[in-house]
Amino acid sequence: YSGKTIFLIFSFCHDNFPHGQRREEKENLNPPSALMSSFKSFQLELDTRHDKYERLVKLSRDITIESKRTIFLLHRFTSAPNGEEILSESEVKLDAVRRKIKQVAQELIGEDMYQFHRAISPGLQEYVEAVSFQYFIKTRSLISVEEINKQLIFTAEDREETTNMVKVFLFSIDKHLSGMEIQQ
Repeated sequence: YSGKTIFLIFSFCHDNFPHGQRREEKENLNPPSALMSSFKSFQLELDTRHDKYERLVKLSRDITIESKRTIFLLHRFTSAPNGEEILSESEVKLDAVRRKIKQVAQELIGEDMYQFHRAISPGLQEYVEAVSFQYFIKTRSLISVEEINKQLIFTAEDREETTNMVKVFLFSIDKHLSGMEIQQ
């Protein structure tokens, strides 16, 4: 038989058994066991973790893009007639990036940050480069890790109406990002 003939036979056999019919028959014959329930919960946990990872990758890409745009803007500083306008525009852009980083911090509350390090590291590295470049243009010196950390302290009020607790989320940067601490 040629490959085409085999494909047609497979297609014919496959069409006789609609998707899901065999699965439903098997599920009706075998009631859910403790083992199956465990695997279902593992599946849900893994799906949740993968979804969070993908959200963090998207945020990291957004951070990378906006940081690169800020760097390109800052490259025009020496040739622009009004350098202060460039610096103020770069500050607006970096504020938008910090809001994205705050979303990352909120996603990582209660999580082991190292499981998501690869998802967020590229964006944070680009952010550090943009902030460092802006700081150098302003001061003609290098920015310290502590100064970068000061810019990445976020506060959020608890959603409960009875208390007004303030939570602070702090990124510790070592090799652009080594971990995240949560101060309360």
